[in-house]
Amino acid sequence: MKTMKIRRALLFLLLVNVGCWGFGQTGGGQRRAAAGESIRTLKDGVLVVRLSSGSRKIESLEKLIARTTNEKDRLRYQTMLEKTVQETRNQNLWLMEAFEKNYRFSKVLFMLDTASVQLKNGTRQGIFLNNDLQPDPALSLEGKFLTAWYGENPTSGKSGEGITVADVQWQDLQEPFPFFTGRTSVRRMFEEFFNKATDQEHFAKLVTKFNQRLQSFYGESIAKGY
Repeated sequence: MKTMKIRRALLFLLLVNVGCWGFGQTGGGQRRAAAGESIRTLKDGVLVVRLSSGSRKIESLEKLIARTTNEKDRLRYQTMLEKTVQETRNQNLWLMEAFEKNYRFSKVLFMLDTASVQLKNGTRQGIFLNNDLQPDPALSLEGKFLTAWYGENPTSGKSGEGITVADVQWQDLQEPFPFFTGRTSVRRMFEEFFNKATDQEHFAKLVTKFNQRLQSFYGESIAKGY
Protein backbone atom coordinates (compact mmCIF):
# COMPACT_ATOMS: atom_id res chain seq x y z
CA MET A 1 0.00 0.00 0.00
CA LYS A 2 2.79 2.40 0.91
CA THR A 3 4.64 1.58 -2.34
CA MET A 4 1.46 2.27 -4.34
CA LYS A 5 1.07 5.71 -2.71
CA ILE A 6 4.65 6.60 -3.52
CA ARG A 7 4.15 5.56 -7.15
CA ARG A 8 1.01 7.68 -7.41
CA ALA A 9 2.80 10.67 -5.91
CA LEU A 10 5.70 10.30 -8.35
CA LEU A 11 3.29 9.97 -11.27
CA PHE A 12 1.45 13.11 -10.16
CA LEU A 13 4.69 15.10 -9.95
CA LEU A 14 5.73 13.84 -13.38
CA LEU A 15 2.42 14.92 -14.94
CA VAL A 16 2.65 18.37 -13.30
CA ASN A 17 6.19 18.90 -14.57
CA VAL A 18 5.28 17.79 -18.10
CA GLY A 19 2.29 20.12 -18.07
CA CYS A 20 4.39 23.07 -16.90
CA TRP A 21 7.05 22.32 -19.51
CA GLY A 22 4.43 22.15 -22.25
CA PHE A 23 2.87 25.41 -21.13
CA GLY A 24 6.28 27.08 -21.12
CA GLN A 25 7.02 25.77 -24.59
CA THR A 26 3.66 27.00 -25.87
CA GLY A 27 4.10 30.44 -24.26
CA GLY A 28 7.61 30.78 -25.59
CA GLY A 29 6.49 29.72 -29.04
CA GLN A 30 3.71 32.29 -29.03
CA ARG A 31 6.11 35.05 -28.02
CA ARG A 32 8.55 34.07 -30.76
CA ALA A 33 5.75 33.96 -33.33
CA ALA A 34 4.52 37.41 -32.25
CA ALA A 35 8.06 38.80 -32.38
CA GLY A 36 8.57 37.29 -35.83
CA GLU A 37 5.36 38.86 -37.09
CA SER A 38 6.37 42.24 -35.63
CA ILE A 39 9.80 42.26 -37.25
CA ARG A 40 8.27 41.39 -40.64
CA THR A 41 5.66 44.11 -40.17
CA LEU A 42 8.43 46.62 -39.58
CA LYS A 43 10.61 45.36 -42.44
CA ASP A 44 7.76 45.72 -44.94
CA GLY A 45 6.20 48.78 -43.34
CA VAL A 46 7.11 52.02 -41.60
CA LEU A 47 8.68 53.01 -38.29
CA VAL A 48 6.99 56.10 -36.86
CA VAL A 49 9.42 57.85 -34.53
CA ARG A 50 7.86 60.07 -31.87
CA LEU A 51 9.92 63.16 -31.05
CA SER A 52 9.68 65.12 -27.82
CA SER A 53 7.87 68.45 -27.96
CA GLY A 54 8.87 69.44 -24.43
CA SER A 55 5.32 70.79 -24.21
CA ARG A 56 4.78 70.23 -20.48
CA LYS A 57 7.94 72.02 -19.41
CA ILE A 58 7.42 74.79 -21.97
CA GLU A 59 3.82 75.38 -20.89
CA SER A 60 4.83 75.45 -17.21
CA LEU A 61 7.50 78.07 -17.90
CA GLU A 62 5.11 80.16 -19.99
CA LYS A 63 2.63 80.17 -17.10
CA LEU A 64 5.34 81.25 -14.67
CA ILE A 65 6.35 84.10 -17.00
CA ALA A 66 2.73 85.21 -17.39
CA ARG A 67 1.95 85.41 -13.69
CA THR A 68 5.23 86.57 -12.14
CA THR A 69 5.49 90.24 -11.14
CA ASN A 70 9.20 90.18 -10.38
CA GLU A 71 11.19 91.31 -13.42
CA LYS A 72 14.30 89.40 -12.34
CA ASP A 73 12.30 86.17 -12.05
CA ARG A 74 10.60 86.87 -15.36
CA LEU A 75 13.95 87.17 -17.13
CA ARG A 76 15.20 83.99 -15.47
CA TYR A 77 12.13 82.03 -16.55
CA GLN A 78 12.38 83.50 -20.04
CA THR A 79 15.99 82.32 -20.30
CA MET A 80 15.00 78.86 -19.10
CA LEU A 81 12.19 78.78 -21.68
CA GLU A 82 14.45 79.75 -24.57
CA LYS A 83 17.04 77.18 -23.49
CA THR A 84 14.40 74.43 -23.27
CA VAL A 85 13.00 75.22 -26.71
CA GLN A 86 16.46 75.23 -28.29
CA GLU A 87 17.64 72.06 -26.56
CA THR A 88 14.45 70.22 -27.54
CA ARG A 89 14.79 71.33 -31.14
CA ASN A 90 18.46 70.36 -31.29
CA GLN A 91 17.83 66.90 -29.86
CA ASN A 92 15.03 66.26 -32.35
CA LEU A 93 17.14 67.42 -35.29
CA TRP A 94 20.08 65.25 -34.17
CA LEU A 95 17.88 62.20 -33.69
CA MET A 96 16.24 62.72 -37.07
CA GLU A 97 19.64 63.14 -38.72
CA ALA A 98 20.90 59.97 -37.03
CA PHE A 99 17.99 57.97 -38.44
CA GLU A 100 18.38 59.40 -41.93
CA LYS A 101 22.10 58.53 -42.01
CA ASN A 102 22.21 55.26 -40.08
CA TYR A 103 18.81 53.55 -40.26
CA ARG A 104 18.20 51.24 -43.22
CA PHE A 105 15.86 48.57 -41.90
CA SER A 106 12.58 50.16 -43.00
CA LYS A 107 10.94 53.37 -44.08
CA VAL A 108 10.70 55.98 -41.32
CA LEU A 109 8.48 58.95 -40.49
CA PHE A 110 8.71 61.44 -37.63
CA MET A 111 6.03 63.14 -35.53
CA LEU A 112 5.79 65.08 -32.26
CA ASP A 113 4.52 63.42 -29.10
CA THR A 114 1.61 65.87 -29.12
CA ALA A 115 0.23 63.95 -32.13
CA SER A 116 0.32 60.55 -30.41
CA VAL A 117 -3.43 60.40 -29.79
CA GLN A 118 -4.17 61.43 -33.38
CA LEU A 119 -2.03 58.62 -34.73
CA LYS A 120 -3.60 56.16 -32.30
CA ASN A 121 -7.07 57.25 -33.44
CA GLY A 122 -6.32 56.74 -37.12
CA THR A 123 -4.84 60.01 -38.46
CA ARG A 124 -2.44 59.14 -41.25
CA GLN A 125 -1.63 62.52 -42.80
CA GLY A 126 -0.81 66.05 -41.69
CA ILE A 127 1.07 65.09 -38.51
CA PHE A 128 4.40 63.97 -39.95
CA LEU A 129 7.40 66.27 -39.92
CA ASN A 130 9.76 67.51 -42.59
CA ASN A 131 13.48 68.13 -42.03
CA ASP A 132 12.69 71.47 -40.38
CA LEU A 133 10.41 69.77 -37.82
CA GLN A 134 7.29 71.24 -39.40
CA PRO A 135 4.14 69.24 -40.22
CA ASP A 136 4.16 68.43 -43.93
CA PRO A 137 0.77 67.64 -45.53
CA ALA A 138 2.59 65.82 -48.34
CA LEU A 139 3.84 63.17 -45.91
CA SER A 140 1.42 60.34 -45.21
CA LEU A 141 1.43 56.89 -43.64
CA GLU A 142 0.21 53.93 -45.63
CA GLY A 143 0.07 50.29 -44.65
CA LYS A 144 1.39 48.62 -41.52
CA PHE A 145 3.69 50.33 -39.05
CA LEU A 146 5.31 50.22 -35.63
CA THR A 147 6.17 53.15 -33.39
CA ALA A 148 9.31 54.18 -31.53
CA TRP A 149 10.44 56.82 -29.07
CA TYR A 150 13.63 57.94 -27.37
CA GLY A 151 14.12 58.24 -23.61
CA GLU A 152 14.37 56.23 -20.42
CA ASN A 153 12.20 53.14 -20.21
CA PRO A 154 11.92 51.65 -16.68
CA THR A 155 10.12 48.55 -17.99
CA SER A 156 13.14 47.57 -20.10
CA GLY A 157 15.12 46.64 -17.02
CA LYS A 158 18.08 48.66 -18.32
CA SER A 159 19.49 51.99 -17.22
CA GLY A 160 19.99 55.02 -19.41
CA GLU A 161 18.12 56.39 -22.38
CA GLY A 162 17.46 54.49 -25.56
CA ILE A 163 15.03 53.68 -28.36
CA THR A 164 11.87 51.76 -27.48
CA VAL A 165 9.78 50.04 -30.15
CA ALA A 166 6.04 49.83 -29.54
CA ASP A 167 2.90 48.77 -31.38
CA VAL A 168 0.27 51.03 -32.95
CA GLN A 169 -1.29 51.60 -29.51
CA TRP A 170 2.05 52.71 -28.03
CA GLN A 171 2.40 49.48 -26.03
CA ASP A 172 6.01 48.26 -25.76
CA LEU A 173 6.76 45.12 -27.75
CA GLN A 174 7.98 42.08 -25.85
CA GLU A 175 11.09 39.91 -26.00
CA PRO A 176 12.49 38.17 -27.94
CA PHE A 177 11.87 41.23 -30.16
CA PRO A 178 14.71 43.71 -29.46
CA PHE A 179 12.24 46.32 -28.25
CA PHE A 180 14.75 48.44 -26.33
CA THR A 181 18.16 49.56 -27.57
CA GLY A 182 20.17 51.79 -25.29
CA ARG A 183 23.59 53.06 -24.40
CA THR A 184 24.16 53.27 -20.65
CA SER A 185 24.47 56.65 -18.98
CA VAL A 186 27.88 55.65 -17.57
CA ARG A 187 29.21 54.80 -21.01
CA ARG A 188 27.90 58.03 -22.47
CA MET A 189 29.45 60.07 -19.64
CA PHE A 190 32.75 58.24 -20.13
CA GLU A 191 32.78 59.04 -23.85
CA GLU A 192 31.83 62.65 -23.31
CA PHE A 193 34.54 63.12 -20.65
CA PHE A 194 37.44 61.35 -22.33
CA ASN A 195 36.57 61.55 -26.02
CA LYS A 196 34.52 64.74 -25.98
CA ALA A 197 31.73 62.88 -27.80
CA THR A 198 28.85 65.11 -28.84
CA ASP A 199 25.13 64.42 -28.58
CA GLN A 200 25.09 64.03 -32.35
CA GLU A 201 27.66 61.24 -32.11
CA HIS A 202 25.67 59.62 -29.32
CA PHE A 203 22.52 59.49 -31.45
CA ALA A 204 24.47 58.26 -34.49
CA LYS A 205 25.95 55.36 -32.49
CA LEU A 206 22.62 54.56 -30.88
CA VAL A 207 20.68 54.43 -34.15
CA THR A 208 23.46 52.38 -35.79
CA LYS A 209 23.22 49.85 -32.95
CA PHE A 210 19.42 49.87 -33.20
CA ASN A 211 19.53 49.17 -36.94
CA GLN A 212 22.03 46.35 -36.47
CA ARG A 213 19.92 44.68 -33.78
CA LEU A 214 16.83 44.77 -35.99
CA GLN A 215 18.75 43.31 -38.94
CA SER A 216 20.19 40.58 -36.73
CA PHE A 217 16.82 39.62 -35.26
CA TYR A 218 15.21 39.63 -38.71
CA GLY A 219 17.85 37.19 -39.94
CA GLU A 220 17.39 35.04 -36.85
CA SER A 221 13.60 34.94 -37.32
CA ILE A 222 14.04 33.71 -40.89
CA ALA A 223 16.68 31.13 -39.99
CA LYS A 224 14.64 29.71 -37.10
CA GLY A 225 11.28 30.01 -38.85
CA TYR A 226 9.27 32.18 -36.50
